[in-house]
Amino acid sequence: MMGAEEGIRVEIHDAQESVPFDLDTVRDCVHSALPLCENEAFPDSPLTQIDSLEVSIVSDLAIARVHEKFMDDPSPTDVITFDYGEIISSADTALRESNERGMSIERELALYIIHGMLHLAGYRDKTSEEFELITELQEKILTESLG
Repeated sequence: MMGAEEGIRVEIHDAQESVPFDLDTVRDCVHSALPLCENEAFPDSPLTQIDSLEVSIVSDLAIARVHEKFMDDPSPTDVITFDYGEIISSADTALRESNERGMSIERELALYIIHGMLHLAGYRDKTSEEFELITELQEKILTESLG
């Protein structure tokens, strides 16, 4: 259980140039949310095994390429999670969704990253029951991590 004993190192990179946002706000929220996600993790889930988490915030074009390559879907998406500790999130999607939902882009990006961390913690969202559970949990963690 390397992650919980030594602490997971988190790196967050803004790898896009078209959508401005406060990266420090997103970082602070993610750092606060990580222990909350770890507390909810299933035993032997990837989150209990990794020692680092790398988050890349990219454009819709970039995430669509990854989505197509690994999931055979060429459309952009909000977040993609890999079990080895990589999360990719779209700033373009976050901007659109945050405008529709009346929230800050930083909050929307943090929500996507928390969703990815919960996938690493063993949660899925394929069925309506799984989706409801992960949605409730990510909102709770987001609210707690924002203070």
